[in-house]
Amino acid sequence: MTSPIAPRTQTKLYHAPPRIGLAVRTAIAGILTIYIVQVLLGGLVGGLVAAAIGYLVVTLELVLIARGSEISLGLHRAPLRFFVAALLIGLACWYVDLRLVSAIEPPGDTKKLEAAVSHASLFGALVSVAVLPALAEELLFRGVLARSLASRHALLAIGVSAIVFSAYHLDPVQIVGTFPLALALGTLAVRSGSILPCMIAHFLNNAVVIVLMHVEAPGVVRMLDQHPTGVFITACVMVTGGLALAVKGVPA
Repeated sequence: MTSPIAPRTQTKLYHAPPRIGLAVRTAIAGILTIYIVQVLLGGLVGGLVAAAIGYLVVTLELVLIARGSEISLGLHRAPLRFFVAALLIGLACWYVDLRLVSAIEPPGDTKKLEAAVSHASLFGALVSVAVLPALAEELLFRGVLARSLASRHALLAIGVSAIVFSAYHLDPVQIVGTFPLALALGTLAVRSGSILPCMIAHFLNNAVVIVLMHVEAPGVVRMLDQHPTGVFITACVMVTGGLALAVKGVPA
């Protein structure tokens, strides 16, 4: 008989990733939820608001699934080095993504998204495009999918979650542009066992771009225009440094 003061669930289950079958079903359901909400509500409340609602719904879904299944979503502490890695990756990876898109020139464009972000308030854009995606997408793609696949193989988890995350964006420009970030986020999640560093990196990656679109910073724009090679090398060094911190030693 269980003691009244003993936990009813074994401690290890609180940090156990979902089984692969459950993870795949959950990822599919979450992706479809975001798509459906945006399609149904986009014409009524606007694309950014519809996206925000979709992210909130998925976040709630995942919390309820985790509570009912006695699994964790990776929302627990990680060593400090992973948060330093998240800062480096989040502040620099967006420029690596931008240069990759410029070099490959995939079809499609992000003009509608850019226009929506530009016309929204800075606060609204940050909430819709930085805060909520960092919560919902990290819970879904890294907290559920990557951590589950990592039970088979770390590289499998990082690669598959990155491919699924990039493909989920649908537009070729965003697919190409999000892939380096997705690889970095998958590495953070698998090595740390937590998605909190991923959330920070994801938020910063999106927030830097949003702030640059909203806030006049002629000095920054001039530096990006006049010294693209130097900025690119610096960004690559920062991302590489973040990844080095994430992969060094044994996983957390």
